[in-house]
Amino acid sequence: MKKVKCITCNKTLRRMTKDIRNQKESYKGNLICYMKKKIIVDGFSMPSLNIKNGDTIYSYKLWDGESYYYYLGKYKFCGVNCAAKYGIKQLNKGREL
Repeated sequence: MKKVKCITCNKTLRRMTKDIRNQKESYKGNLICYMKKKIIVDGFSMPSLNIKNGDTIYSYKLWDGESYYYYLGKYKFCGVNCAAKYGIKQLNKGREL
């Protein structure tokens, strides 16, 4: 699993993750699980989610291992500043001819 980095500043790009909250069972799939939380309900209940006192609730973040947020579509920039720096650098290369 190779980390994708910004072509200007070499910072790792942000992962495209999915948040799952208030589940009664822990995750048993093939996605990579980040920031798993296990909470035992004590003293309250949530009837809308069918959660009672004494139940265990799981919350986690899932990532498929290859999706990242790209600024400006397919280009590997972490944000607007790096995109602008790259553009200015390319303009300066054209003037040196």
